[in-house]
Amino acid sequence: MNTRFKHRILAGALMAAALFMGRSCDDSEGLKVTEQVPNADKTLYEVLLADTELSDFVEVINSCGKHCADSLFNRSRVYTLWAPVNNTFNKDSLIEEAVEKGNREMVFQTFVKAHISNHLRAANGTLDDKNKELLLNEKVAVFKGDRKNGYTFAGQPLGECNIRVMNGVLHKLVAPAEYKYNIMEYLKIAENVDSVSEFIYSYNVTDFSPGQSILGPIVDGQQTYLDSVFVTNNRLLNHWDGVGLLENEDSTYTVYVPSNDVWTAFVEKSIEYFNYDLESKNPTSVSAYDRDSLRNYYARMNALKFMTFSDNEQAYVESPDSMLPIWQSGGRQEIARAQIEGAVVPGSEVELSNGTLKVLGKSPFTFQELFHDTIKVEAENDAMRYKFENIVPYNRTASKNQLNKDSLFADVKISGNSYFEGISPDNTIARAFYKLPNALSAKYNLAVITVPKNITNADIEASELKPTRYTFTVAMEGRSDNIFKSGNFESLPDRVDTLFITDSEGEKVILDIPYCELYNTYSHEDYNLYLKIETGGNVRKYDYTIRLDAIMLIPVGDETEDETKE
Repeated sequence: MNTRFKHRILAGALMAAALFMGRSCDDSEGLKVTEQVPNADKTLYEVLLADTELSDFVEVINSCGKHCADSLFNRSRVYTLWAPVNNTFNKDSLIEEAVEKGNREMVFQTFVKAHISNHLRAANGTLDDKNKELLLNEKVAVFKGDRKNGYTFAGQPLGECNIRVMNGVLHKLVAPAEYKYNIMEYLKIAENVDSVSEFIYSYNVTDFSPGQSILGPIVDGQQTYLDSVFVTNNRLLNHWDGVGLLENEDSTYTVYVPSNDVWTAFVEKSIEYFNYDLESKNPTSVSAYDRDSLRNYYARMNALKFMTFSDNEQAYVESPDSMLPIWQSGGRQEIARAQIEGAVVPGSEVELSNGTLKVLGKSPFTFQELFHDTIKVEAENDAMRYKFENIVPYNRTASKNQLNKDSLFADVKISGNSYFEGISPDNTIARAFYKLPNALSAKYNLAVITVPKNITNADIEASELKPTRYTFTVAMEGRSDNIFKSGNFESLPDRVDTLFITDSEGEKVILDIPYCELYNTYSHEDYNLYLKIETGGNVRKYDYTIRLDAIMLIPVGDETEDETKE
């Protein structure tokens, strides 16, 4: 919720406090201790302790920790408390959850704060359905009614009302307010998904916010605070490369959460793809500790990439058979509804305050669909072409108009309409070196897209067109052994061609990359994996010029990948 808005509510409440304090069910004036107002000198908590009808509620508050009572009722602030009377809720189960299971903050948030607002609200006059109270847990509850028919809070009738105290007002409820969990809260208590819950909650970071806190006096030269506000942030709770704003009551999502078994199988297998070299010097800014953290992050986060779907955004999807996940990093893509719905455990669907949660009994996606992507390096990319020998380099443009000059290239697409041309000035072996960024410790095929000499000049005679004989070496800087070194491959002299690198049997070579280098940076200095391209052969038969559109590492599916979908 907007902090400024909350502060405006508080300021307004404090200004209105004097007006309210002179009113009760019988509109008597003043807040002095009188027969009509016996608790004018007591705090809310003191009144609760003395009221035998509210002892269950007090026990639950105390089970959350002494600081909870102190934080709510012993400050220079005013509150409205709608307290459920004894024997209307299962106090023992709440206390067990708080004390024995260690979920004090959860009970404090979902039960205690669900009955408290930090402004004054009397049961006076006529209150309609539009009278919504912002509670301390940032949920909203309707407080409505009139003197004739009585008042209700969150659908529950009030008994005794308008018990005025020093720092607020107390109303008694005949039953507790019904609490509806949001998705983030429900993950904390849901069965069989605690692995996902622990992962997401592990990114919670709570910091003191002096700007949102209420200043107190200076004591011994140090600023004190009447109200210390702590703000919790979680970098996974975002709408770009995270799981969505699952704690936001204003958002509506459908989420598909892997069960513990599915999660475990996924992580155990996928972590093999993120084997970072902990001894590597590149990049110097990423320590061994950071790389180990990245490994654990990617192995888990990839299982959640297509977990969350905004209900509002589905209106923009044309086909009812498709869904649009919130994940946007790397480009958004629609998901077949049947693909993900077919993996849902029957009967696992739960309606929550900000959407729907469903449990996955198997993984709907292969690793290639989630993270084992094609890596494409544009040959004209100076950031990754880090070295060349015996080459005069040019980054050429092949515009649409140029390509259409010759019918041979009328339908040809050059990515970015650009390519690299490395001319050997003395017809000697030319070499170009490219870094291959963001590769995983996984299997890939290697392919290059070659470009002919006449790509932008249709007037070149066919007799002038010669193939280029290429050899390719894949290796990692700092390692003595090559990952792969090819034989000779010839480009087609008169057309754009995707040249797959094959073995002596004509089978596509499978590169087994030993180390993951997923850094998402754009400097060749951050990567070790490289491709060396060189030309050669009889100069009368071969063109020594390197002409390339792009280099591609194409993922090869591991035969065990599909096990995560079973």
